[in-house]
Amino acid sequence: MFDEIEPAEGIQPGEILFVNWESINKENNLMVRDSESKASLYKVCRRTRERSRLPVVAIIDEEHMFWSETADRSAAVLNRINPEVEIRISATPRTESPDEKVRISREKVIAAEMIKRQVVLNPDLSGAAEDAKSLNEHLMQLALDRRDRLAEAYRALGVAVNPLLLIQLPDDRTETMSTEDSAIAESVKDYLASRGITVDNGRLAVWLSEEKHNLNDLERHDNMTQVLLFKEAIALGWDCPRAAVLLIFRKLSGDEFTIQTVGRILRMPEQHYYPDESLNIGYVYTDIAKDKIRIVTADAGYLKKDMMVAARRPGLNNICLSSVYADRPNDSRNYFGPDFRRILFEECAQTWGVTPSGNAPVDTAELAAVRSGDDLPEAAQDSGDRIASNRSCVGDFLRLDVPNVRIPVPKDIRFQNEVQSIDVVDRTVKFARTAGEIDRIFISEISKYVGAFESKNHPADKLAGYLLECLDDFFGISDTGAKKAFLYHINRPRFDRLLRSAVERYISYRKTRRDAADRTLKDFVWSVPEERYYEEDTHHIVPTVNHALQPFAELHTVRHPETEFVGFLEKNSEFIDWWYKNGDKGRQHFAVGYTDAAGIARPFYVDFIIRLKNGDVMLFDTKSAGSEPETAHLKHNALIDYIARNPVVKAPCGQDTHLLCGGVIIKDGMNWIWSRRHIANTTDHQGWSSLDFRELTV
Repeated sequence: MFDEIEPAEGIQPGEILFVNWESINKENNLMVRDSESKASLYKVCRRTRERSRLPVVAIIDEEHMFWSETADRSAAVLNRINPEVEIRISATPRTESPDEKVRISREKVIAAEMIKRQVVLNPDLSGAAEDAKSLNEHLMQLALDRRDRLAEAYRALGVAVNPLLLIQLPDDRTETMSTEDSAIAESVKDYLASRGITVDNGRLAVWLSEEKHNLNDLERHDNMTQVLLFKEAIALGWDCPRAAVLLIFRKLSGDEFTIQTVGRILRMPEQHYYPDESLNIGYVYTDIAKDKIRIVTADAGYLKKDMMVAARRPGLNNICLSSVYADRPNDSRNYFGPDFRRILFEECAQTWGVTPSGNAPVDTAELAAVRSGDDLPEAAQDSGDRIASNRSCVGDFLRLDVPNVRIPVPKDIRFQNEVQSIDVVDRTVKFARTAGEIDRIFISEISKYVGAFESKNHPADKLAGYLLECLDDFFGISDTGAKKAFLYHINRPRFDRLLRSAVERYISYRKTRRDAADRTLKDFVWSVPEERYYEEDTHHIVPTVNHALQPFAELHTVRHPETEFVGFLEKNSEFIDWWYKNGDKGRQHFAVGYTDAAGIARPFYVDFIIRLKNGDVMLFDTKSAGSEPETAHLKHNALIDYIARNPVVKAPCGQDTHLLCGGVIIKDGMNWIWSRRHIANTTDHQGWSSLDFRELTV
């Protein structure tokens, strides 16, 4: 460790210095600044070269983290260490164009006896006790029994390893606890307490966002803790080789495991196999109920959704620009509202030839004209008669009195922890779901029909409520009974068609409302944000010098003119203070108001904001000649008008500057050209100017 090094001598032959990133990533960290009693890390590295005549080799673990959020600081630190060789290690490497890339196959790691031979899913699962307890309780019993048997096996071999059972709450990519999470957590704690495992006696550890217990020395082989309950906040790189069994309570719509999830239980405690083969296998228990199981690559499920964070450069000369955002009334939003209830009732009545019995939003006289077959008598009937008649109408194709819902759960599936899809048909055990589990499945299935609507408006909950009202009004079944009818395998195709048809009608209805709604633009003041988040599955890091945020993250699907213009800006860094690649939607990004070809006011998100070293600001939107023929000229003209209205750019520090120029800009041969005036199209370039930063900064 750093404190053990003799500063005057540096790192000696045969020695390896371990350094934590948090200890060297700031200039005021003790390890990177000289003091009277201690030389800095940088001076130690220099003396290693000078006095021991040794090259410095830097090994960077989890290098994808090292090069994302703090790319500029990481590069600065490495430059000062100045290693002769850098070895960067990661399961998901980010370094571009390495001198050499070495991939270690899973087979080699298994041959070295560092990880378990394979994973087995739901071993010992049996339907024998399905009526006596819930599936969750049955899985908890199996997982804990497996942990206990592994502990006995270690004791029989005289090995001081206390195997750990990991129990993960449903993973919805958030650390906060939902009502469902809390209910499952309490049921887990109650069951574990019945087996003598509690926080108080030290056998249970908890790693939740607002509750943490017994985490010290949890990774030690002989630690007394037997079970860890967590959601997804386990730290990156958490290494606990004694973890042997994994129990996952899933979001029921999911059919995926991540390699990282299963990888938590794959490490061999002593990096060799044991004579008892049960100790060389990883065990996973879960309530997954799918015909196929997919093993996928990392999604940072133990931390958060993979996000790259770009931070504003220190000391950036920020600006303030007048901007707009779209303020949409409900009619113009992709909103799932109460007007769906009427459409669902009408669709049910028309599709199945039934009549509402109570206070349903359906015009029964209108329905009579579209129904085929015999109609009900015109005389008023009480709701009981209508319900009986409706049940009779659907009796041939719907079963309404369903005693229970049985779900096939895969049993004894063996696999390697690598990307693959596993077919588990005919290798399942059926379990009857409890009322609580039926609630979860019902909402999970309903969610599939409302993916096109804004999630913050909770469309699945609303659709579930409307469907339950519908089944109660037409057929006299409610709550759990109605959910069972919906989930019953014979009924599912009928309900699927009903809901798809109703949702299609509703989407068309909402589109008509949106087209008629007035969208207003509201003003706000925009500045370069302090930080910005990018999803790693849609963006990649591009090394840049002058982007206002570091690192610069670019879309995988970026248009060719944008990438070329970025290169052009970087080549002109001697004239540019900073440039910023703008987003394309949302209030957090800069936009200019314009009116489209249909006369609708919309925000225009300009691609690039550029501040020159003389303080002037430029706004450019990259296009190809002739692209977006209906709107490109309208956006350009709106930007020209904006610049005329806003000749002065405010700065937070009070040093006002000028909005010099801007507009649609196009690559023409070796030049980038744009017009300082209004245009009718982007194909006639007569009178356009060539962008020359040297001339503009004179």
